Amino acid sequence: MSYSIRAESRGGGTVYLLGDTATGASASILPSYGFNLFDLRLPLAGQPRRVVVAGDGWEDAPDRPARNGVPILFPYPGRIRDACYTFGGKEFRLPATKPPHAIHGFAHEASWEVVAHEVGAAGATITGRLQLSKQVPAMAPLWPTDAVLEVTYTLAGRRLRMDIAVSNPTDAPLPFGFGIHPYFRLPFEPGGDPRRTLIVAPASECWVLSESLPTGERRPVGERHDFRRGRPMSDVQVDDVLTGLEFAGDGCTCRLIDEALGAEFRLEFDRAFRELVVFTPPGPGGVIAVEPYTQVPDAIHLQAQGIDAGLRVLAPGQRADLAIAMESSG
Repeated sequence: MSYSIRAESRGGGTVYLLGDTATGASASILPSYGFNLFDLRLPLAGQPRRVVVAGDGWEDAPDRPARNGVPILFPYPGRIRDACYTFGGKEFRLPATKPPHAIHGFAHEASWEVVAHEVGAAGATITGRLQLSKQVPAMAPLWPTDAVLEVTYTLAGRRLRMDIAVSNPTDAPLPFGFGIHPYFRLPFEPGGDPRRTLIVAPASECWVLSESLPTGERRPVGERHDFRRGRPMSDVQVDDVLTGLEFAGDGCTCRLIDEALGAEFRLEFDRAFRELVVFTPPGPGGVIAVEPYTQVPDAIHLQAQGIDAGLRVLAPGQRADLAIAMESSG
């Protein structure tokens, strides 16, 4: 069997390294800081290459939790206007983490519990668990009810799968949204030619934004937002929310293509995800964030206005399952 798991002590906590010696693929996860998949290496053009980007040595002194690796966004992705909302007739006030708004939930810098890790026929697997009342007790009263989030990473061959389960352990309704904020390298080779790359995202509409918050209006994508036929990395400078996603069967696939290397990376997600944020972060370049969300940012306000913004509500005892996968070819 070519799969392996090992644990290493780092300054930021214990890092779990999943590996596949047959392909050279590897995945590094830091449970103590958001269960963050901060390093993913997949075979591309004949050798393992980093496709997920974090700062060098980030795991030794982790910070800026929404700017490294694959931050997990829960119980809401994106912003909540004015860090305040009402649900079930009660008002809740959140920390203004993106003043004057709140952003990205409570999971991405929390210390998660590792509940399982094993090597089996399906690959190398690790499962992390976050319960609001246990892992983030100071934040739990700021959400309408308690929630449990479990994420399982499985590495096998050229593929990393992410299985997500959200459950409501209480006797009250649980509103939630889920997203990831992954930072991908493109071109795959540092110093490569961004003009010979393509970003492909099958989205036909975009949400109209005002000061980075959706107004509730959707429009067909214009030239700036249209990634359906692919746009080179050198031509992209965006921070936008796309929708109207195209699914083939149960999955939607976004592609990052490095034509110089003849290699491709694919981000796939199931129908639980209906929005896609595309973001080029400030910095030296060569990084693109492609972020599947189950809801539009500020959904809890928009839904209260009668706008279908994707807010999910779980009944007591109910569970929702979601899936994301990252895979290479070429």
